Amino acid sequence: MRAIVLGLMVSLAPVAMAEDGRPSPEEAKKVAEYFYHGKGKAPVLMETKVCRDVQKEGDEKFECSGDVTGKPVKKGQAAYVWMAYMAPDGAETQNVTVAFELNGAARITKNAKFDGLLRGRTWLKYTFDKPGTWKVKIALGAEELGTREITVE
Repeated sequence: MRAIVLGLMVSLAPVAMAEDGRPSPEEAKKVAEYFYHGKGKAPVLMETKVCRDVQKEGDEKFECSGDVTGKPVKKGQAAYVWMAYMAPDGAETQNVTVAFELNGAARITKNAKFDGLLRGRTWLKYTFDKPGTWKVKIALGAEELGTREITVE
């Protein structure tokens, strides 16, 4: 009897990610359920970067080009705040706010649209006109989805 129970417990144990990077069946199911049945729920911000440009064509279309995340940006230089997200299928477009703050003071807020996509990408261009530590806050209403710090010299 113990061997049967132990065997059942082992077979129900979570499966680790495959060596080739595939998610476990449980992880894949969770993401699919959220995407196909999460209508009315908030988008998930998967990744943010600071880029010099965004690819306009080819295999890397809509991807960050010239990633400067974590590197200083020069005063007067334009950069893109690039975001990859997932929003439930069929969800209404979410108006996400992107606030640019310098040394803790709000400078400007822009809107970004997150449509219902499994892997959407969007970006905002901004010229950093003053030196200091900039904080970019990405939010849906009162819920903060992510932040990014940018040093401007």
